[in-house]
Amino acid sequence: MIITVTSYKGGVGKTTTAIHLAAYLQRLAPTLLVDGDAIRSATKWSQRGDDRGLPFKVVTHAQMVSHLRDYQHIIIDTEGNPTDDDFRDLAANCDLLVIPAVPESVANDGLTHTLAKLHQLKNDRHRVLLTMVPPKPRTEGQQLREMLRREGIPAFTAEIPRLAAFEKAAAEGVPVYSVRDDRNAGRAWDAYEAAGREIIRG
Repeated sequence: MIITVTSYKGGVGKTTTAIHLAAYLQRLAPTLLVDGDAIRSATKWSQRGDDRGLPFKVVTHAQMVSHLRDYQHIIIDTEGNPTDDDFRDLAANCDLLVIPAVPESVANDGLTHTLAKLHQLKNDRHRVLLTMVPPKPRTEGQQLREMLRREGIPAFTAEIPRLAAFEKAAAEGVPVYSVRDDRNAGRAWDAYEAAGREIIRG
C-alpha cells in the first residue's frame, strides 16, 4: 500500500502524520517512510532519536526506488504547497491520499484549494484527517467535520488532538508512544492508531 500525506498548506501536521501512520503500519508489515519534503523534516526527526528512535526506515525520494521491493507499505511525506504537476503525480500514484487539516480558517483556505484540485482531477482516493484539534469546549473541530460532511468529502472518523506530546516526540526523535514524562502521550498515540485502523479497514 502506498499512502501519500500532502496538502497545499504547510504547518498542518504532515510529517507528524506520516511518522505515526508509518509507526502504526510497521507493526503490521515492513514499512518505509519516504521523505519528499525539501527541508527533510522526517529525516531530521529520525536523526534525533536514540535507541528508542523510529521503528522504520526513512529514505529520501531519490533513494526510494532501490528500497521499494523490500517493503509492504510506503508512506510518502511531501512538501507543503506542491506545484500543480507534482500534486497531480502524487494523487495519481498512491492508494490513498491523506490530507491533514487543522480546524482554523487560515488553514482551511489550503484545504479548500487541495480539495478543489482533487475534484478537478476526479480523484476519489483521498481522505481528510483533522489534526491539531483544540479541546472542548472549543468547537472548531466539530465545525470543520460538519462542513466536510455537508460537502460529501471523505474524512477519517479519528481525529488528532492538539497536544504538546507531539512536539516532544519530534524533539526526542521518537514516535509519540515513546515520549517520556507526558501523561498525554498514550492518548496522542491512540488517535493515530485509530486512524491507522481506518486505513487498514479501507
